[in-house]
Amino acid sequence: MALSKLGPLALESPLGSNPTSKDARVWRAVHVSLRRSVAVRVFHIAFAGTIESRTKFAAEWERLKTIEHPAIVKCYGGGFENSYAYLAHELIEGPTIADEISRRGRLPWETVLDWAEPIIDAIGYLHANGIVHGRIAPDKIIIAGLSPVLIDVRDENGSSPFRSGPYHIQRPRLPIELARRPPESPGMNDEVSNRGDLYQFGAVMYEALTGTPPISGKTVQEVTANLQYQTPMKVASTAMETPVWIDTLISQLLSKDPNMRPVSAEAVKLQLAEVRRRSMSRGGVAEHASSGFTALVKTDQSTRAEARSVLGRDETVVSKSTRSESIDATPWHDQALILLPVLGLLLAMLVWVAWPMSESKMRVRAEALLAEGTRSSMSQARISYLEPMVGQFPDGEHSQWASEQIDRVRMIEAEHALTVKLNRNLPLKNEAERLFAEAMEFEKFGDQVTAIDKYQSMITLLGDEKGLTKEELDDYRPLVNLARSKVAEISASTDQSEAARILTSKLDEADQLFAQGSTIAAKKIWYSIVELYANNAAVEPLVRIAQDRLAETSAGNSMDPTP
Repeated sequence: MALSKLGPLALESPLGSNPTSKDARVWRAVHVSLRRSVAVRVFHIAFAGTIESRTKFAAEWERLKTIEHPAIVKCYGGGFENSYAYLAHELIEGPTIADEISRRGRLPWETVLDWAEPIIDAIGYLHANGIVHGRIAPDKIIIAGLSPVLIDVRDENGSSPFRSGPYHIQRPRLPIELARRPPESPGMNDEVSNRGDLYQFGAVMYEALTGTPPISGKTVQEVTANLQYQTPMKVASTAMETPVWIDTLISQLLSKDPNMRPVSAEAVKLQLAEVRRRSMSRGGVAEHASSGFTALVKTDQSTRAEARSVLGRDETVVSKSTRSESIDATPWHDQALILLPVLGLLLAMLVWVAWPMSESKMRVRAEALLAEGTRSSMSQARISYLEPMVGQFPDGEHSQWASEQIDRVRMIEAEHALTVKLNRNLPLKNEAERLFAEAMEFEKFGDQVTAIDKYQSMITLLGDEKGLTKEELDDYRPLVNLARSKVAEISASTDQSEAARILTSKLDEADQLFAQGSTIAAKKIWYSIVELYANNAAVEPLVRIAQDRLAETSAGNSMDPTP
C-alpha cells in the first residue's frame, strides 16, 4: 500500500496481513495529535464505495466503539481516506496462541484453562451484544502479559457491512484455516452462528492441547470432506494428562450437529468453572470416571434453576429438601453399592465402544455408501471405512477390494477438483494436473487419438515410482489412474481416426461458421487448432491453414473481437 497516512494516523509498519489478499492489511500506526500507538486495519474500497455502504460502515465502527471488555481489543473508531476505509484498534503487544503452539508444540492444560475462561467470557459478551466474531483462531488471541485478549473483532452476522459489499473480504481458503471452521459453515466467507463461534473456540482449545487442528487434510478438498465426516481424536489420546472434564467439554464443542453443542457461551463458562473446581479438588474416583458435568449446587432453588437454564437443561426440582446432617460422611457416589455397578457399567460401555468393527462389517457399510453414487457419500466411505480397513486389516480378505475402491474414489475426487480449477481458472498445483488438463483439451476438441497419446505420455512419465518421492506419488496416483481409465474408455469407443481427419472436419466447420457471419465462433476453432497442434509436424499444413484464416480475418476487420 502506497499510503503513509490515513486521516489522523501515520502508518509505520505492517503488523500482519493475509498474503493472499490485497483488500485488507493491519498496520502499526501513531495517532499524530494524541501520540498514541494503535493497530489499524485497512480496507481497499473499489471506486471509493457508495454513500450507503460508507454510512453502514460508519455506524458499525460506532457500534464497535461501545464494546468494553478486558479480554476484547478496544476499537477507537474508523474513517475514510480516498479509496480506503480503516478501523483503529488498541495496539496489543505479545505473542498469540498460534505463536505459543509453534514455539512449544502444545500447551499444558492448566495454561489453556487460564486463557480459555476470560476468552469464553468475552465471546459471551459479544453474543449478548448481538455480535458474532466468526474468525476465532489461535492467531486471534494475544497473550498480553498474563491476560488473553481477543482481537480482530468485526461482526460477521447477516446485518453487518463485513458480510457483504466493499468491506467483505473475499480470498482463497487455506487448508489450515478450513480445519478450524464449523462443519455447517465450511467456507471462509460463510456466515457463522453463535454456536459456530463455540465450535471455533473448542477448535482453538483442541489445537492448543494437542498441537494440531481437530480436522486433518493437506488440500482444501480433503479438509472439506474430513470436516463433514471425520471425528477428531480425543484430546486425552495425545495429551494424556488432560482431565477428563476438559476432554468431554471439547468433544461437546466440536460436535458436528450445532444442536449438540453447549447452548451458549455462558453455559461453556459455567462448565469451565466446574472443570477448574474439579481439577483443583480431590474428587472421588467415581466422580472422575463416571460423570461429565453435574448440575451446579446452589444455595437456593431459584439460583439452581438459573444455572440449569444456562446449561440448557429442563428446569426441574432436584429435591424438595436436603439433609443438613448425614450418618455416613462418605459421598453417595463413592459408596461401594454405587461405585461397583457404575464402574462395571462404564467398563462394559468402554469395551463396546472400543471393540473394533470387523472387516466384513466395514465392507458392508462402505458398499452402502458407495452405492449412493454421490461424491460426498464416496468420500465418507473412503474416510470412515475403506482407509481404516486397509490400515487395520492390511492382509485381510477384503484388503485388495478396499484398496481398489480407495483408488476409484480418489480418481473421482481428483477429476472433480481439477474440473473446478479449470472452470474457475485457478492455478494448477503439480505436473500431473497440468498434463491431464492438456490431454482433456484434446479430448474435448474431439481428437481422441492425440488425447490417448497425451494420457499415455502422462502415465509413462508419472506412473513410474522410480525417482518420485512418496508425497509426489500420493499426489500423482489419482490422476495417473484416471489417465489409465481414460485410455481404456477412449480406446473402446473410438475408431482411432487420424488427427488430420479431425482437423479437416474442424476447418470445414469453421469455414461454414465464418460464411454465416459467426466470425467469433470460427476464430475460436482456428485458435484451438493453432494452440493444440502447433508442434505436431504431421498436421502442419492444416495448422498453417488455420493461421492463414486468422490472419485474413484480422486484416479484413481489425475491430473484429477475438476470444
